[in-house]
Amino acid sequence: MFSKAVSLPIFWVIGENVMGDIKDVLSQYNMVFHHPLVVTGSGATAVLGEKFFSTYHRVAVSTNRIADVEKVKAESRSVGSDLLIGFGGGKVIDVAKMAATELNLPFLSVPTATSNDAVASPVAVIDFGDYVKSMGAMAPIGVVADLNILRNQPKNQFLAGIGDLFSNLSALEDWKLASERGFERVDPVAAYLSRNAVENLFEAIENNDDLYQALVEGLVVSGVAMVLAGNSRPSSGAEHLISHALDKFPKHSLHGLQVGVAAFYTLRLHGLDYRYYRSLLKRIGFPTTLDALGVDKETFMQAIAIAPQTRTGRYTILSEVTPELLEEAYNEVYGVGSSINGEFSSQD
Repeated sequence: MFSKAVSLPIFWVIGENVMGDIKDVLSQYNMVFHHPLVVTGSGATAVLGEKFFSTYHRVAVSTNRIADVEKVKAESRSVGSDLLIGFGGGKVIDVAKMAATELNLPFLSVPTATSNDAVASPVAVIDFGDYVKSMGAMAPIGVVADLNILRNQPKNQFLAGIGDLFSNLSALEDWKLASERGFERVDPVAAYLSRNAVENLFEAIENNDDLYQALVEGLVVSGVAMVLAGNSRPSSGAEHLISHALDKFPKHSLHGLQVGVAAFYTLRLHGLDYRYYRSLLKRIGFPTTLDALGVDKETFMQAIAIAPQTRTGRYTILSEVTPELLEEAYNEVYGVGSSINGEFSSQD
């Protein structure tokens, strides 16, 4: 749970070649910072960081471990930074976001990949070694997304972002269910934003519009929905619990791919027709079966069994389904004849 007092992003800039000097971008919104610290990855984003932030203090991180958060905090104190800029994928952005939260500094999100909704969410996923925890964090003051950079990300990362955004539909059904059972209240504005973000993405797919633009906008709006809700309910339900459970097995895939493929199943558990969404996503190359992720039935069913334990207290459809329904839904959604190429089985 995180506070609804967390600020909303003040702006987002999405377009081709919009990077330039980040101070010029900020000045358009009457923001002036004198000592920004740029947090990059240790590989390709470090090289890009040198290109776009050559005159800025930079620090590279290789993981989303708590040690990297402490590394960024120490560097920030050393240079006296007044702004943290996360320039990279989800793990880099989460580390910068968490460090900014603990230092009480503003945070700017500049994604180089769109594999999940870390782009603008008030949540940071941090690895503590023995466990991984989703922590309430500061939402960015803004998002600067250069589509020219994002088009060069690996396709499976792009598709993972698609899956993460699509899974909002399943999460919203679980939120509604929890409300009907008296466990919590649905925030109608947050729910509307979350659903609208997905609908805009599907409209872009149907119209052959620019999916990168629609995806980034959707992930940002999804993050705003979480801020308004005061929790991750608008974009995290049973499908996320299943993904967290799958992560406990030796072979797992990108988070966004897992939640997207699991969402077909959880929507079916809710009694909804998932086939339209599956057909639409398959059109753009999204994996639609467990085989595509390298997950067999035994592993998936084991993940289902332990999924509720990954987030105790979160009421979802998994809280009340029968073993018979679980088996029936599996056979329908992932059964014989659904196998496709398994090219997206690379680990996160």
